[in-house]
Amino acid sequence: MTTFDLFRRAGVPAAAVALLSLTACSGSSGASAAPTVTATVTVTAPASPEQSAADPAASQTPETGDPTATATTPAPRKTGKAGPPITDKTPDPFGGSLQSDPGHDFTKGLSPSSDGVVRARLVAMHDENVAEYRPVKFVREYGGSTTGRFEGPPEGDVTAFAAPIARDVVFLSAVGCDGKDQTIDGEYLGTERCSRDALVLRADKGDLHALVTVRGGQIVKVTEIYTA
Repeated sequence: MTTFDLFRRAGVPAAAVALLSLTACSGSSGASAAPTVTATVTVTAPASPEQSAADPAASQTPETGDPTATATTPAPRKTGKAGPPITDKTPDPFGGSLQSDPGHDFTKGLSPSSDGVVRARLVAMHDENVAEYRPVKFVREYGGSTTGRFEGPPEGDVTAFAAPIARDVVFLSAVGCDGKDQTIDGEYLGTERCSRDALVLRADKGDLHALVTVRGGQIVKVTEIYTA
């Protein structure tokens, strides 16, 4: 194998090999030969497969897809601070916070609230037996104890319940059974007992605010709250 072959296998350019050959020839001539020209050649061998694998930059492959695309996670739905839970204890008729029902799954449609007493507005009748109701809070105005308005959950909130009205339900009206009187006690709660049919008619109008008692998934008592 010649010297030229050795340099070619090492990847040395042919021009560099030729220059070395000329230098060698010049050195073998007599004293009158031209000055010796020295050429320095740096040979860099190609990286071996093992070295390429060890180099992270060499083994990196381009990503597929849109390089500008970024994954986004939907922001969790914001909810207000949970109010006191529904219990057997009668809430303040003019309480300023919405009651909560921990553990209730509102994504599966309307269903009865937990057993207990909830301050609510009866908003509709789904048929002759099932009433829909939503928790409410009282917003006072002008500093009065009963001057103000009831407010339900904010728009877009799915907090709502529906339950059958028991056959023997107790309905205590704050405006009499014909809606023309003022039948209340010292806490502005209804005192006149009216029929189940009267309750259904009032609930269907969607403007009845009351303390609603639920037992075994049924509405067993409705005590209307009087507001000026």
